[in-house]
Amino acid sequence: MKTSTVVAATVGVLAVTTIGYAIYFDSKRRNDPEFRRKLKKERKRAQRLAMEEAKKMSNKSAQTVEEALASIKDEDFPTSMEEREKFCMEQLSTGEALFTQGPQNYGAAAICFYKALKVYPAPAELVMVYQKTIPPDVFTVVMGMLSKDVQSKQEKYYTVFPPKETNVKAVEKPEGVAADGQKVMRRGLVTTKSFAAGQTVYSEAPVISSLDPSLEGKNFCHYCLMEIADEGSKVPCSKCTQVVFCSQSCKTSASQEFHDILCTKDSDDVSSPERSLHEDTKITRNLTPEMLAKFLVKMVHEESLNSGAEYNSFDHMERLRYLEIPPSAETEKEMELLKVALGSNIPGIDEFITEERYLLMKGRLLYNIYGISTSLDNKREVESLPERHRSTRDGPITGIGFYRLSSYLMHSCEPNAKIVFSDHDNKLSVVTTREVQSGEELVVGYIKNGTLSTEDRRLELFTKYRLQCMCPLCETTD
Repeated sequence: MKTSTVVAATVGVLAVTTIGYAIYFDSKRRNDPEFRRKLKKERKRAQRLAMEEAKKMSNKSAQTVEEALASIKDEDFPTSMEEREKFCMEQLSTGEALFTQGPQNYGAAAICFYKALKVYPAPAELVMVYQKTIPPDVFTVVMGMLSKDVQSKQEKYYTVFPPKETNVKAVEKPEGVAADGQKVMRRGLVTTKSFAAGQTVYSEAPVISSLDPSLEGKNFCHYCLMEIADEGSKVPCSKCTQVVFCSQSCKTSASQEFHDILCTKDSDDVSSPERSLHEDTKITRNLTPEMLAKFLVKMVHEESLNSGAEYNSFDHMERLRYLEIPPSAETEKEMELLKVALGSNIPGIDEFITEERYLLMKGRLLYNIYGISTSLDNKREVESLPERHRSTRDGPITGIGFYRLSSYLMHSCEPNAKIVFSDHDNKLSVVTTREVQSGEELVVGYIKNGTLSTEDRRLELFTKYRLQCMCPLCETTD
């Protein structure tokens, strides 16, 4: 059967909103547990196959891959769903016509199949279709192109991120030696120029943030977490009484990015999709499930903008360090709440949120989130949030935020920088605590040191972050 026929029969038109790497198979088969297990196994097999095929390529094939990629280097690929669908089917049909004309056209056919792969919403599934429907020699070149492109994208990432105006670079730093003797590396932020003590290196707004549930709907903005001093300046949600905003701007941003979908709509049914996640968050005060819901909805919003950005929020998140979280009844419950909250608005979410993916995303949040201190002072009686978060503040925490750049900041018990929320909202600034030379790594505190001994500090850091602190203070007092 033709590749284009198989693709059309399998997924129909590409009319479903994507979520990063979400997939588009028929919903009946998607709900079959056995099919899902088989699909996961096939994905892994396809990935192994791609690596094996890349290794098998001869020098001539490698040259073919380089030439093929160069031929489409400056090509603009469509971004809208309708255009991507049309482009994909055109490339598949052209590729089929070319390879049937003989080996002399295999290279051109491979380019067509690769271009279809570039716009297809579920690349792993299309790879499996290719494996069964196109000649092995063509498949080898397509896999070579894919492997080379993925490698190039990985290598390019840290040449465009962080942006130059942030005054920092994310560079590899040694972090000890593994059991097999191999060096363990991590990414850290080093400055691209010198700073005097008290200077701001960069500022950034969070990818997502969440307010302490005990403060929701009162005097704090649901979007930027700023305290609303004037009762008359509150901007309510038009559909619910659970949240308020400090300005029309914050209300609009929240509505566009996540609140329109996650709004409780003041439903009387506590178990309704609109309220189930919200009510659980109020009870447990665990904010990561809600933050993941916001993150996924925001990803959909980002895709709808068709900005043409090479890397999306998921690309940023998957490069970060994470905590290994074992499966539990709690995480299973959180997954179900997330699926219920998003299911009617985001097709494919039930398949996207696998246990493995959920635990990885939650682990990345828990390793990298910061406690946000806005205008709360020590006189406020606000219970500490139960989930771990980076903070050296003794006073109350307004909420927590996930930051794209500041996630790379390493801990030190003798930091050369500190986290400041100078505008009393969720915008974070990194301010030097002493003179910092160009090329020096920025380090901050993850925990409140106080009068803790080296042993206690190391124990807390290892318990929370599996981090063996090797900072000068710990090393000299060991």
